[in-house]
Amino acid sequence: MNNRRDFEIAQNNRWYRIPVKSAPKRVKANYLAFYQTKIFGTEKWAVNYFTEIVDCKVVKRIDLLPDEPSHHMAENDYYKITISELKPLPHPIISKRWRRIVFIPTTLDKLLKATEINDLFDDSPLEDIVWYEFKQEGIEAER
Repeated sequence: MNNRRDFEIAQNNRWYRIPVKSAPKRVKANYLAFYQTKIFGTEKWAVNYFTEIVDCKVVKRIDLLPDEPSHHMAENDYYKITISELKPLPHPIISKRWRRIVFIPTTLDKLLKATEINDLFDDSPLEDIVWYEFKQEGIEAER
């Protein structure tokens, strides 16, 4: 999440938007968590909040943000993801280095146990084993 307005919409109106054309292939999910950028001050460069997904449907951007009728993407399709209340994670999931994060498919278990961004990835069981061993040995690595 890179702006306060989207965070306030998620927090107060309980929905989030993702452009259909840039959405991940794995759209089906039960939860959504937000990586916050430098605009969020003390909460920057970390995942601090998550929420349960209630519904998801495709709508035009203009229908989501009617106060921006001349926006260049006003007629584009977006996933409107209806969410429940934002919940703080037990502890922030930090990024040890600057990165642009768009989507990281993960599990709820990994989300709740992660201490840093690399802990979230859910690509393969073999990668999880290697990652765990690297962490145990104190080997700095990136996923």
